[in-house]
Amino acid sequence: MTQYFRNSIFLILACLTIIGCEREPDSGSSESGEKDYKYFLLSALGSWPNTVHYMTATNDLTKGEMDITKEGDEINSKGTYSYIVKNGFIYNYKTDQGVFKKFKYTRDRLTTVKEVPFTYISDISSYVWIDDNTLVIVGETGDGQHIRYTIFNASDLSIIRQGEIEGFQPFPNAYNFYSLGAMTYMDGQIYLQFSFRDGKWLTPEYYNFTVIDYQTFKVKNSITDTRSSGVANGSPYFKTTFTKDKEAFYYTCFPRVGAGSSKIYLFRALKGATSPDTGYQINLTDLVGGKPLETVIEYIGNNKMVVLYRDPALGNTYNGRYAIIDIETKQLVRVLNELPGDEPYEQGMFVQDKKLYIAVNTNKEGNYVWIYDLQTDKVTKGMKLPKNISGFARFDKFYD
Repeated sequence: MTQYFRNSIFLILACLTIIGCEREPDSGSSESGEKDYKYFLLSALGSWPNTVHYMTATNDLTKGEMDITKEGDEINSKGTYSYIVKNGFIYNYKTDQGVFKKFKYTRDRLTTVKEVPFTYISDISSYVWIDDNTLVIVGETGDGQHIRYTIFNASDLSIIRQGEIEGFQPFPNAYNFYSLGAMTYMDGQIYLQFSFRDGKWLTPEYYNFTVIDYQTFKVKNSITDTRSSGVANGSPYFKTTFTKDKEAFYYTCFPRVGAGSSKIYLFRALKGATSPDTGYQINLTDLVGGKPLETVIEYIGNNKMVVLYRDPALGNTYNGRYAIIDIETKQLVRVLNELPGDEPYEQGMFVQDKKLYIAVNTNKEGNYVWIYDLQTDKVTKGMKLPKNISGFARFDKFYD
């Protein structure tokens, strides 16, 4: 009996060891993984609205593999993936729970650091960091007829102040709602792009550009620009603008169907100006040969930006292409043809240390991080990424 008992205990322990080694992403030990990470990836499985997102992270994108069957965390139950990321933390507005959250991804788990009740806006339409600890978010009220702001202290999520932005132009005939675009902060002023819309989400054949005093949140100047309709998407889901060297705000216009031209332009506003730079514009659609652009751009340094577009020559799927554009000469520099055709999701690239990192979802040679070196103009393949997924919802860095 004694020998039988010992053998049984040994068998049970062996089974527990095997189970522990083959854990699923949602059942791991809190001691697994690293305490701190530099980069993260959100992988999407399934199709909308039945999509599940997994978060994985790493400190080295040049080698190794991310495997969501062995590491990471399912994040749908904790918050949306509308992430505002700064200094190693994630900030998120979970609208269905009426809370604003601060997360830390550590030990392969998305952990809540702090959460506070918040229902002042219906959702985050745009945001900007004033400094490393001061976050401004802007959004509409539920009726779509008022624009409010909240300034958070990022350390403890206390509200510094909030209110309604005053002084917008009145609604024109047939348009009774706001459609907010992106914004930035330069030298004491908020620069905000917006438009009007009707109940069917159609917009007039122009957009509006407003300069707001940061201390009072009152409109100092607002103009109508007829060069394009539509606005950039300023929510944390997308990246359709950038601020270069804190001196110039570059933003796109994405016209809605039925609202005039479908071509997408890049405009800019200079620091201290009260209106856009009317002498500056780039027709991005024409630069990529009339092909449809996706809602993501990124400044990569040295007066260069990258845009993502769809190339029908690659087929109906896995047809995403990345192109480098010089924002000073307004010319196409080159297309990153070294990359396989991508099936992009939302935000799948970022820049750090003069390198562009792109998470590519392909059906040809496996999913990988691709690295474009801005100094050498060379492309290399890095870390292997999860396969058999719908797409990469977010690929980003935790630290600037």
